[in-house]
Amino acid sequence: MKKITASLCVALLFLPLSGFAEGPDAYEIMKKVDERYEGDTRSSTSKLILIDKQERQRVRELSVFAFKKEGVEKSLIFFRSPPDVEGTTYMSFDWQSPDNEDENWLYLPALKQIKRIAAANESGAFMGSDFSYADINGLELDDYTYTLESESESVNGHDCWLIRATPKSDEVVNATGYTEVKAWIRKDIFMRVKAIINVKKGQRVKYFAISDLEQIDGIWTALTLQMVTTRNGKREHSSLLKIDNIQYNKGVDETLFNTEAMRRGL
Repeated sequence: MKKITASLCVALLFLPLSGFAEGPDAYEIMKKVDERYEGDTRSSTSKLILIDKQERQRVRELSVFAFKKEGVEKSLIFFRSPPDVEGTTYMSFDWQSPDNEDENWLYLPALKQIKRIAAANESGAFMGSDFSYADINGLELDDYTYTLESESESVNGHDCWLIRATPKSDEVVNATGYTEVKAWIRKDIFMRVKAIINVKKGQRVKYFAISDLEQIDGIWTALTLQMVTTRNGKREHSSLLKIDNIQYNKGVDETLFNTEAMRRGL
């Protein structure tokens, strides 16, 4: 089943007010977002910056690889630094067929153990960040009902649709932790540039935004992704994912995506 992804991401990816009725238009828009071409292979180096209430920062350096073929998209994230997370590896298989459950693994070098993360429990924080496993892996397109709230909203000077997504079942809410997502979709490139996400746990609200948008190898790419977590209107903490270098269709080898590679690391 296809997913709405935020970058890698991160996965990401992955609703009703007066004036617009629920219907196929909003779904078709989100389907085009989901089907936006992001290369058959990708490789990048990135920094994941964790920012606490006191604005103190912790920086984690990553290498990310992705390989897509008919029926599945595979991704692999290696943590290169600092020492407390060095060697940690995350791998996911996003299967297109609903008959195949998506597969996710996390390797923790301190324990020398690979942990399986169930697709039905992706609400946890990804490596202590404000991005959840659901954000990294992407949200299932057909798990949500879509409503067009506004036909025209401006974000950074670009015309966008405002679309609300509501989960179709409690199982989806429990798996992702999200009760509602409002997304601003840039009309010219079918890309999510901003979102407000209601979180079930603690009645928190998360704010997602992208910046430093560039066309690389013909593919629109956000080089900075931000997620801010708030509670009662106050910021609790936030995370930045900054992509330093990304290459598309440069021959990432599918044999890289296995548990032995997770253990070996880079």
